[in-house]
Amino acid sequence: MLRRELLAGLSALVAAPAFGQGRGPSPFAPQVDYRIDGTFSVPGDGKKPETARIWRSRNALRYEALEGFERTVVARLDLDRAWLALPALHATFETDLSGFGLSPAALRGDGFRLQQVGSERVAGQATTKLRMTRAARDPSFDGFAWVDARGILWKLKGAGEALGQPGTLDWSFANAVVGALPRDTFEPPPGKIVPVAGEALVAMARRFGLVR
Repeated sequence: MLRRELLAGLSALVAAPAFGQGRGPSPFAPQVDYRIDGTFSVPGDGKKPETARIWRSRNALRYEALEGFERTVVARLDLDRAWLALPALHATFETDLSGFGLSPAALRGDGFRLQQVGSERVAGQATTKLRMTRAARDPSFDGFAWVDARGILWKLKGAGEALGQPGTLDWSFANAVVGALPRDTFEPPPGKIVPVAGEALVAMARRFGLVR
């Protein structure tokens, strides 16, 4: 679950534009801060799609699961840090971004190729459909992204590999609210913070069924 809805989702973070030297829409270069609701599914896995609320800026992401195992993730490119809060354990685990199985370079869009293939309306929004590929492993990706002129991602569909595990995904987003976000949006979740190596974090996530 964590690999499916979060680890690949971190690849949508950005510190600098990665498409056409900043020209045109790109999921790696949001031009606004915003909050959005997401639905995440894996075609053919038989599991109910998960829903989450996401807050995004150019350098950070916050992810809160809206159902199932309660968890919050905050990732900061500018600090190379990420936090996973598990209220059931009364603890927040801290690691660097590579601890989530993705390099900071990949999170900034390095190695991704984006090609405009058309225009479509998604969730009532005018979007540019992009072919998005990355041949390098962890992560690799081959699929499509639908992005509006502000860099807001409205749909992502394709297949790839993260943490050494292949998979497919079908994400959709709705109810975007654009504007300044509260100051504490991208701060570590409150509570006891436990530093942990990335490998240990992944092992713990697997134990709780967050990573398949």
